[in-house]
Amino acid sequence: MHDGETESAPLLGQKDQGPRQGVRRYLIERVDVHYAPLTLLVCCFLVGLIDAASYNTWNVFMSMQTGNTVFLALSTANLPAGSDSFKWARSGVSILSMMLGSFITGRVYAAIGPTRRSTLIASFLLQALCIFIAAILVQTDAVPETNATDKIVLIAIPFLAAQSGAQIATAKSLGFSELPTTVLTSTYNDLASDTNLLAWENPQRDRRVASVIMMMLGAIGGAWLVKGTGTFTTVLWLGAAVKVILAFSWLLFPAEPGT
Repeated sequence: MHDGETESAPLLGQKDQGPRQGVRRYLIERVDVHYAPLTLLVCCFLVGLIDAASYNTWNVFMSMQTGNTVFLALSTANLPAGSDSFKWARSGVSILSMMLGSFITGRVYAAIGPTRRSTLIASFLLQALCIFIAAILVQTDAVPETNATDKIVLIAIPFLAAQSGAQIATAKSLGFSELPTTVLTSTYNDLASDTNLLAWENPQRDRRVASVIMMMLGAIGGAWLVKGTGTFTTVLWLGAAVKVILAFSWLLFPAEPGT
């Protein structure tokens, strides 16, 4: 055997895992979050899409928990007049589920880092899975779409609210506090109080304005989809599909400089 052949041959008992190791390194490397706001802005669109449809269908928000908190408070006095008495349960379950999603996601990110490519892909795939499960429950009539007072609705709400909590935790962990992807009250306030509001270059202002526009577009889309199709499931299937696309979009992000 020639020397060149000896040097190129793998050691006894070892396999050439070059490509496999390359894929593994690619998945565990940290991504450059410079373009992450693009993904988060699509998340803003999804929040508007799903919340508009869920409020129209079940009179509860899956992401905008300020509204649910007010609903919960009003229900203690059986208000608004004529509203169903089960609204407090839907609002409370949504709030707690969102907090659980944020709690778990935040702890996972704190343990292994939020910018690892595989972590972000897994996080968004799990969020998509939650929406898929809710869509299946509604599509199969396991959860009624037209009767918000049915207690079985509480089965689907946790999946949608928990994925929203995971989405918020992702935005915060990536360092884009101006893109919480759910709350617009603070966004409006931050825009109005920004002393550099009219500056030519102001990336945070630009992202805030874009988040408002995207959430509004999502809500308009959700409203017209429900009106046009007469069903909540169309919105859920679309939301889940977009979340899957966002999950795999992290494969296209460049690595963090210096890694």
